[in-house]
Amino acid sequence: MSSNLNSEEYWDQRFSTGHWDDVGGRDQTRLYATVLVDHLDISPDFSGTILDFGCALGDAIPVYREAFPNSEFWGLDHSGSAVSRCRSTYGEVAEFIHGDQNDVPPVDVIIASHILEHIDNDQEVVTKLLSCCRDLYIVVPFRETPLCKEHVHYYDENYYRSVGEYSWEVFPKLPGNWTPGFLFDNYLKNFFRFFLGKKRVERKKVVLFHFSSPGNGDSSTTEVTQEHQHGD
Repeated sequence: MSSNLNSEEYWDQRFSTGHWDDVGGRDQTRLYATVLVDHLDISPDFSGTILDFGCALGDAIPVYREAFPNSEFWGLDHSGSAVSRCRSTYGEVAEFIHGDQNDVPPVDVIIASHILEHIDNDQEVVTKLLSCCRDLYIVVPFRETPLCKEHVHYYDENYYRSVGEYSWEVFPKLPGNWTPGFLFDNYLKNFFRFFLGKKRVERKKVVLFHFSSPGNGDSSTTEVTQEHQHGD
């Protein structure tokens, strides 16, 4: 039996009761999206379709829409409560789907930001997503130690090698190099962890994987691009 707590019921409860709002989840989504758009290889004039996979309450959509105003937007989440709220809040600017990777329509671009680390069979999900788009952007925690209780995978730059070719980039999770609590979280806490025999907590970064399939979903034609890393 899987120990993964990320069931549809779990997220329905978090979204429907207001817990996600109370812990700053909506602001977090907006902030992550604001950071991410500067790392996407998408022209501001892009006029295709963009789908936010695992869209939660849809709060990244306005950020993506401001960055790519000529595009058409979709959001998908496996929580029915989340999708209902998305339609109420952002229904005039995007279409929303209740489902999983098997319900993704053909689109030009899929963005999966901070979602795949919650999914057991994430590599199978990525393979399915690649069959539905030409460009897939995945953002997950980079070398996260210890894992958050909701996360089920440890990611480094080589994690998706068995899926296909991709470019990758590492950058800070939050804007700028000096985030609130940086000194305490990354130096003083680790000083005490050493003497307590606990694992060192790394500075919080994310890794962006970009799969590009000019053949509209044929992963065998994925373009090989030079790997690069920022934010060290």
